[in-house]
Amino acid sequence: MSIIQSIILGAVQGLTEFLPVSSSGHLTLLEDVFGITDVPILFDVMLHVGTLVAVFIVLWKEIVAIITHPVKNKLGMLIIATIPAIALTLVADNIFPEAFADLQNGKYLAFGFFATSGVLVACELVASRIERKREHIELPQALVMGLMQAAAIAPGLSRSGSTIAGGLFTGIKREDAAKFAFLMSIPAILGGVVFGAMDFMETGMGSATIPSTIVGTAVAAVCGYFAITFMLKLISKHKLYGFAIYTAAMGVFVLVESMMYGNFFANPFV
Repeated sequence: MSIIQSIILGAVQGLTEFLPVSSSGHLTLLEDVFGITDVPILFDVMLHVGTLVAVFIVLWKEIVAIITHPVKNKLGMLIIATIPAIALTLVADNIFPEAFADLQNGKYLAFGFFATSGVLVACELVASRIERKREHIELPQALVMGLMQAAAIAPGLSRSGSTIAGGLFTGIKREDAAKFAFLMSIPAILGGVVFGAMDFMETGMGSATIPSTIVGTAVAAVCGYFAITFMLKLISKHKLYGFAIYTAAMGVFVLVESMMYGNFFANPFV
C-alpha cells in the first residue's frame, strides 16, 4: 500500500465516519478502485484508532463528565445503546454467516446508500413535526438510537446518519442527538479495534507498511476532527437533505456502474 493510497483512505475514513454518508461504503468503493482486494487488518484498525482520537479531542468535556460522574451522566445510556449492535452482529455472524458476509463485503452497497437517503429524509420529516425537544437521553431514546446503529452494519448504511436519525425521531435536540451519536461511536470503534487486533495477531501486517499506517492514522484523526466539528455546527442550523441527495446519487452511481460494467459488483441483485 502506497503513501498516497493511505492518505486517501485515511481522509475518507476520517471524514465519512462522522458525516452521514457511510464510511464503510466509501471505503469499499475506494478499495475496489485501488485494486486492494484485502485491506491489511493493522491498517484498518489504525484508521479507526485515528477517528477515535478525533472523538476524544472534540468531545473531551463530555467524556470526562461521563467518567467522573457515571451515574449522573450518559454512561448507562451508552451501554444500553451499544447492546443492540453487539447482539445483532453476534446473532447474524453465528446463525446467518453467509448472509452476514454478503452484507459486510458490500454486495448490496447501492441499496445501503439508498437506505441512508431514506433514513435521513424520514428523520427530517418526523423531526419537523415534533414540537417538544428533549435535552436528555433517556432509556427509550438510547434504545432507538441503539437499534438504528445495529441496522447500520452493512456498508452504505451510515452509522452516524442512522444514530442521529434515531435521536431526531425521538425528539432529541439536533446537536444533542449528534453528540450522543458520536459518543456511541466510542464503544463501536473500540470493539472493532479489539477484534481487529485479535485478527492482526494471526495474520500479521499484510501489505501495510509502518510509514503508510502512521500517515493513514494521522490523516484519519485530523479529518475526523474537522468532520465532527463541522457536523456539530451544521446540524444545529441546517437539515440533512443535502446528505440524503448525495447518498442517493452514490447509490445510483454504484447501481448503474455495476449493471453496465460490473467493475464494483458483478450483480447487485444476487
